[in-house]
Amino acid sequence: MDLDANNLLLFARVAEDGSFSRATARLGLPRSTVSRRIATPESHLGECLLQRTTRKLAPTNFGRSALD
Repeated sequence: MDLDANNLLLFARVAEDGSFSRATARLGLPRSTVSRRIATPESHLGECLLQRTTRKLAPTNFGRSALD
């Protein structure tokens, strides 16, 4: 399975917006779709890209390095 650049771009948008809700509103995509498409590279890479809590979303150290 190859990494899909579009999934990584979605990750970058969510990280930039700091919220799935804001990113999905800007993108016009369902939250479930964006969440699933970010989970795909996380699974492929074996690393979390985002630290998710009920109140906060932030890139992990690995996610920050992927954005650079």
